[in-house]
Amino acid sequence: MVPDRREFMGLLAKTTMGATALAGADIAILGSPAATDTAAGGTEVEQLRDLTRVLWVQEGQLGGGAVRDTAIALVGRARGLLATTRSDDVRQLRGVLSDLLALAGWASHDIGLSEPALHYARQALAVAREADDPVRVALAMDQIGAVHLHQANHGDANEMFTLGIRSAAQARSGEATGLVLSSQARAYAVAGDAPRAIDGLARARDALATTSANLTEPRGFDHDLWSNESGRVLTVLADHDPAYAPKAIDALTAATAQPHPGRTKRFAFRLTDLATCHLRDGDPDTGIRLGHQVVDLAAHIRSKRLTEHLGRLRTAGLEQRGPDAVGLAQRIPIAYA
Repeated sequence: MVPDRREFMGLLAKTTMGATALAGADIAILGSPAATDTAAGGTEVEQLRDLTRVLWVQEGQLGGGAVRDTAIALVGRARGLLATTRSDDVRQLRGVLSDLLALAGWASHDIGLSEPALHYARQALAVAREADDPVRVALAMDQIGAVHLHQANHGDANEMFTLGIRSAAQARSGEATGLVLSSQARAYAVAGDAPRAIDGLARARDALATTSANLTEPRGFDHDLWSNESGRVLTVLADHDPAYAPKAIDALTAATAQPHPGRTKRFAFRLTDLATCHLRDGDPDTGIRLGHQVVDLAAHIRSKRLTEHLGRLRTAGLEQRGPDAVGLAQRIPIAYA
């Protein structure tokens, strides 16, 4: 049954006002098709856009498992609205649909579903192209590249990052360019190519100074996120060469000095890296203290990728062999490793 417009709007407001999870019946309503005899107005499109932004924030706070079902339901709703939307709202709605598809893909990636992640991200790319939106094209390419990198498909990942950089440059968006350059730097770091990784980080920092097409929060990229990505890249390089560990610790310390409430999951990733680096670089007391902090934090985040990341911390704790470090490792279930 097609939901009443007022009922649908009420659910949008409910989620926008801070609900972190909707019941199955609510999700079914959100995913119901729009009435075919009623043109979608700008207000509904704007509220759907606002809800999408809220869901992106919730994904960053609570993990992909907290928002994936809602995002997928709303993808169906947005597709239905395209058939009933006035021409002047079509481009805006396509942008919202691309963002929802990207969210469904990123949430899928976060809970370990790589093929659905690629499926939704590729659809986000196609819709962004239909909307003639090079910034969203760049974001979708960055996301596809990230999934390929996680799958160890390094050639495909680098190809997508290169294309994403070109699209961001076409849009004259320093933020989007910096974001994709940082992703490509991490790909170089994974491959052990330190010179290209460091150069990519420098180019990403420089790109931020030239921005003229800003990204919409919460998908933005700023100097705080650049610091975060620097710590991430240097941590990967330290796995290849321990000489990078002190630089990684400095960058990660800066990145975690002031956690952003809308980026809790990202903070947990970097705090895990920092704890692991301290354990492996000869400061077990700090590593153990930070490790307990991040284990407490991770209990509230529904992210398989974070649990995988905690496996590195568990291994580092077991390598120390001291009772406190082993105690930390025992707080991380073996399934995380």
